[in-house]
Amino acid sequence: MSERSILALIYTIDLLETEKGIDCGPVLARHGLDRGKLDPNSEIGRDRELLIFTELLPRVNDPMLGFDMGSRFGFAGYGQLAMLLMTSETAFQGFQFGVKYQALTYLYGEIALVPGEQTTALELYPIPLPPEVSRILIDRDMVGTFKLINDIQTQLNLDLKPVEVWMPYPRPAHAEAFEDYFGCPIRYDQPHCKAVIRNQDMGIRMPGYNKMAQDMYREQCDAMLARREAPTADLGGRVAAYLNLFVRSFPTAEQVAQAFGIPERTFRRQLSKENRPFQGIMDQVRQDKARRYLEDSERSVAEIAELLGYSESAAFVRAFERWTGVTPARHRRDRNGMNS
Repeated sequence: MSERSILALIYTIDLLETEKGIDCGPVLARHGLDRGKLDPNSEIGRDRELLIFTELLPRVNDPMLGFDMGSRFGFAGYGQLAMLLMTSETAFQGFQFGVKYQALTYLYGEIALVPGEQTTALELYPIPLPPEVSRILIDRDMVGTFKLINDIQTQLNLDLKPVEVWMPYPRPAHAEAFEDYFGCPIRYDQPHCKAVIRNQDMGIRMPGYNKMAQDMYREQCDAMLARREAPTADLGGRVAAYLNLFVRSFPTAEQVAQAFGIPERTFRRQLSKENRPFQGIMDQVRQDKARRYLEDSERSVAEIAELLGYSESAAFVRAFERWTGVTPARHRRDRNGMNS
């Protein structure tokens, strides 16, 4: 996954420690970070950040955690991108810039702008995420996106509101808080996230438009994108760490490439150079998980097969025999014999 500003992680750590009572230091240390030495001007790989979130966020028993995280995103934290949006000629152009330079945001997903006759939709397609953090990060990304939009509107004395918002999960008990925040009806159980905005609002001329300043900020954003291109060193190891976050349903190679911000052909080519094809990494992740699960005598082979994403136990048994040369039952007996 590509590099990004470490500010979102710092915002989250501050929230967890000051308001949620979570000691983040030990988790950060396991990932090579010192809580007291996080530089707001530095960057972090999105995959590394996700591993940290996957350890920290499930510790908080608060259905509004994602909302609170997104509310912490500061206008200044977007740097040159925020200034580029401020100098847009129209709101529509600002959204176009947001889509083009989305890699400079904190999003865990892909955004698209879909114009229509009367309205335009800003759509967010979340990347595959572990279920324990998926809902939290969806809330964070939607609220954080509108926090940026609202901050820009405050700066420019505008008042644009969506006419409808989609969320890809069932209506929560605290839905009123989101409806108040977005200022419009919300439809739940939708296939992805979406905010619908009137075209007449999209066409409003921005009072901060300045072509010369806009060109300067575009060049700076282009330079930042080039610098943050996804590093390819040890891509196989980072893919394995990402796949290890999942149970039951695993992402495809295409989805992982999207999550890492790398074209699929480039993704597969780099893994081939490392002699670690995607299917081989997936098999190794499943094999390692299977070995750990089999050491727990409370789990049946059928339960383990389900955790590894197999619809039938027989398919898992055949795969395990191919990997190890023995059946899961034989492996469990041998391990139990060694530990007795």
